[in-house]
Amino acid sequence: KLHRELGITSLFVTHDQVEAMTLAQRMMVMNAGRMEQFGTPEEVYHRPATTFVASFIGAPPMNLLKGIEGVRDGVILGIRPEHLRLVDSGGWSLQVETVEMLGAERLVYGHLGGPQGPWTILRMHETEAPPAPGQTLQVVPLEDRIHGFDEATGQRLEG
Repeated sequence: KLHRELGITSLFVTHDQVEAMTLAQRMMVMNAGRMEQFGTPEEVYHRPATTFVASFIGAPPMNLLKGIEGVRDGVILGIRPEHLRLVDSGGWSLQVETVEMLGAERLVYGHLGGPQGPWTILRMHETEAPPAPGQTLQVVPLEDRIHGFDEATGQRLEG
């Protein structure tokens, strides 16, 4: 509404990623004085250019998973918590550590593949039965929402 009413170009600097996503028509994500990505909030959220952007934009941040079965060495798999789905069998094992009730949704925190596996967050709707700490769930990523990043550079892999 501010953009429409004022009709002027403005530059707004913030460390609050929610504020940036809400106010921006275009945004620049900076890291240590270097531009990591420039684009619309939708572009930055849905196609992060680096692991830094993926971990900074989004609440909770994107899961960045190393050493996942079926993923080649040197690749970090990125998947947002809302893009993991519960399945009865055949998925990745997620050992639940804690559950955070947020009203309309729950955040489930745990480790993929057992207690030493990568820390992972799953976003569930409040109508789904909540898991208990210690329980093991089966999860799969939405295939069209998987991101790949080069482990050495943190840069997004195309394809």
